[in-house]
Amino acid sequence: MNIEPGMPSSMITSVLQEQGIIDDASEFNSYLEEHDYSLKVRMGTHQVTSAMSFYELAETITN
Repeated sequence: MNIEPGMPSSMITSVLQEQGIIDDASEFNSYLEEHDYSLKVRMGTHQVTSAMSFYELAETITN
């Protein structure tokens, strides 16, 4: 997953859904917001898989 500068979390979750990493972009976007990850997403390339939990995905794209 490549995150570009200024990319909103809603776009990131849509890309993850399109790539088959997650089933529901809005559900993951809500998770990011509820757990204060949405403003901590870091640009760059992140290794993510469909086997990851929401927590694992959130930790990966914010570190």
